[in-house]
Amino acid sequence: MIGRRLDYIWNRKISYEEYLQNAVDYHMRCIFAYPDQLDFASKVLAGSDVRIACAIDFPDGIMKLDKKVEAFQKLIDLGYYEIDYVLNQENIENKDYEQIELEMQTIADLCRKHHVVDKAIVEMCKLDDLAKEEVCRIAARVKPAFLKTSTGKSFGGATIDDVKLMRKILPECVKIKASGGIHSLTQANEFIQAGADVMGATKALEIAQEE
Repeated sequence: MIGRRLDYIWNRKISYEEYLQNAVDYHMRCIFAYPDQLDFASKVLAGSDVRIACAIDFPDGIMKLDKKVEAFQKLIDLGYYEIDYVLNQENIENKDYEQIELEMQTIADLCRKHHVVDKAIVEMCKLDDLAKEEVCRIAARVKPAFLKTSTGKSFGGATIDDVKLMRKILPECVKIKASGGIHSLTQANEFIQAGADVMGATKALEIAQEE
């Protein structure tokens, strides 16, 4: 069932309630809820296996680490158990590997302490192959729950080659999320074959309906 591989992104062309009901009907892996939507989402999804996630510093990746940690703690205190976040993009663009590892490790430690799934977003499109490999090696050491290709909001999204590279370097315990430009069931299956565990898509409903 492809829905179990899809993080379903609300495209705002439908109501939030319809979005949630679609997630239940097509057995999506997770949906996203801002804090002011959390109670409503929890009620609609009650009894289903759809996870509720939230995102931090999305899509810009401009927060300093101390502020990002504060944001994580607030969401954890609200009861979130899955959080996507964008690695600081100044560090990514400058290939500041020391700071990238510090951020990833700090967030991973906090999330493990509270049994929260952390999904670190890179923006692979901004990096050359050597830098992509180094970021993957950092993730292999730190072991976040997920390493995610992209926000889908930059100039490039997920690519098969990037996912294959990630899978080659990352241990099995670090899952891969591909996001950005995945619009069909055929594409989704190609990413799964390349090594992606999960895909983020605004077209998740259309992908699930193809199955």
